[in-house]
Amino acid sequence: MIKNWKTYGVLAATLFSAAGVSAHSFNGLRSGSFEHIANATYSSTYSTLAAQDASAADLVKQGKAALVQNKTAEAQQLFDRALKMTKSKDNNIKIMIGQAYLDAGVKDLAPAIAVLEDAVSKDQKNADAFVLLGDAYLNHKNIDGGKAMANYDKAIALNSKSPKAYLRKGQLYVQSRNFPAAKEALEAALAADPNYAPTYLELAELYYRANQMPKSSEYIKKYVSMAENTPETRAKYASILYLTQDYTTALPEIQSVLKSDPDNIAMNRLLAYTYLDTKQNEKALEAMNNYFAKYDESKRIPSDYEYYANILVANKKTQEAVDVITKAKQLDPKNPLYDDLLAKQYTTLKNYPKAIEAYKAKFAVTPPSNTDLFYYGYTHELNEDYKTADSVYAIITTNNPTYAYGHLWRARVNSNLDPESTEGLAKPHYEEFIKVTSGDKEKYKKDLVTANNYLGYYYYLKKDKTNATKHWQEVKALDPTNVQATDGLKALK
Repeated sequence: MIKNWKTYGVLAATLFSAAGVSAHSFNGLRSGSFEHIANATYSSTYSTLAAQDASAADLVKQGKAALVQNKTAEAQQLFDRALKMTKSKDNNIKIMIGQAYLDAGVKDLAPAIAVLEDAVSKDQKNADAFVLLGDAYLNHKNIDGGKAMANYDKAIALNSKSPKAYLRKGQLYVQSRNFPAAKEALEAALAADPNYAPTYLELAELYYRANQMPKSSEYIKKYVSMAENTPETRAKYASILYLTQDYTTALPEIQSVLKSDPDNIAMNRLLAYTYLDTKQNEKALEAMNNYFAKYDESKRIPSDYEYYANILVANKKTQEAVDVITKAKQLDPKNPLYDDLLAKQYTTLKNYPKAIEAYKAKFAVTPPSNTDLFYYGYTHELNEDYKTADSVYAIITTNNPTYAYGHLWRARVNSNLDPESTEGLAKPHYEEFIKVTSGDKEKYKKDLVTANNYLGYYYYLKKDKTNATKHWQEVKALDPTNVQATDGLKALK
C-alpha cells in the first residue's frame, strides 16, 4: 500500500474536515471553540461595547450573520452604519468588524484589512489588533505572509506574553517549511502561556511532520486534556492517534466521535482506514462502502480511492478495485496516483500489458522515480519482454551506478535472454553486483550465492577451471551446504 499520502496535506484534510473549515482558512484552522474562548480581542471588545454603544455592536453582529450567509453587500452596509454611528472613532468597532470577516471565513479580506489597518494606525499599542491584522493578511485570497509576519512581530513587541502571536508565527513558519523556526516560535508560545491549548495541537502536528511520533502523541494528549471535550476535539485527537499509527487507541476514539457526530466525514473516513490497517478486512469493506455511499466525489480525497482499492483487494475483489480506481481516474485524469494504483492492480490480475499502459500514463504526468522504474521494468519482465526490462533497469544503473540491486536485476533478465549461459549476457552484471557489494557480503549473501554460482557455471562451460573454482569456492564460503557449488567443484575434478 502506498503510504506517501500521509503528509501534512492529508493530515490537514483530516483535521480541517473534522473542524468543518477549509484548508485555506488559517484563522479557523486551529481555532475551534477553544480558541474563540481564548480570543480576548473579540470577547473583551464586545463586552466593552455592550456598555458603551450596544447599537453599534449589534449592527456588527448582524453584519457578521450576513457574511456567514454570503450576503457581503448587506454586511458592508451594516458595518458602514456601525462606523458612522461611532463617527469612525471607536477602534473597538473596527476590530470587531475585522474579526467578523475572519470568523465568517470570507476569502476576500480586503475590507477587513482596510478597517484593521485604520484601527492600528489610530492605536499602535493594541497587540491583539496587530495579531488580527496578521491573520487577515494570511487568510486573504492573495496571501501576504510577509505582512502577516510583520504584524505578528509588532504584536510580540507590544506584548511579549501573547501566546497567540507566537502561535501564528509558528504556523506561518510551518507553511514556509522552516521547521526549526516554527519549533522556536511554538516553544515561545508555551513559555508565554503554558495553558494556551492550541499551541499543543500545533506542536503535535509539527512533531508528526518530523516523524517523532512519541512527541506528537504527547502533545495531542496534552491538547485534549486542556481543550473542551467536544466531538471536534476528540476527532483531532483520533486523527493524530491514527497518523501516529496508534490504531488500538485510535479506533475506539473514532467510534466514540461517530456516536455523537455520525456525519463527521473525517471519522467516517478513518474508520475504514483503521479497520484495514488492523487487518479487519470485512469491517473495512463495510465501513468504506458506507463512506462512499454517504459522500460523493466532491468530498473525497485521493487516499480514499487508494484505501478502497486496497480494501477490495484484501477482500479478494481485485477487479472491483480496478473499477474503483478507473472511476477515480475519470474524475481526476492527471493524478499519477491512480495510474500507479491501476498498474499495481493489473499486475495482480496478471494483465501485464494493461499494467504497462498504466505506468506509461503515469510517466506522461510525472517523471519516474527509481522505484517506478523498477516496477515498470519488472512488469515487462513478468510479460517476458526481457530486452525492454533490461533497458529500463539500465536507466537505474546509469543514474545510480553503486545501487547493487539494479545490477542484479539486469543480470536476472539477461539470464532469461541467455538461458543456457553460453553467451554470458548476465556475466558483466553479476560481476558488477559482486564488486558493488564487496563491503557487505552478509547483507547480500543470498544474491551473492546466485551471482557466484552463475559465474562458476559460466567459466565451467568455458573450461576455465581457475575462475570456475574461484567462484564456486566463494559460494561455499557464503553457504557451505550449497549443492550447486558442491556439484560444480566435483565436476571440475
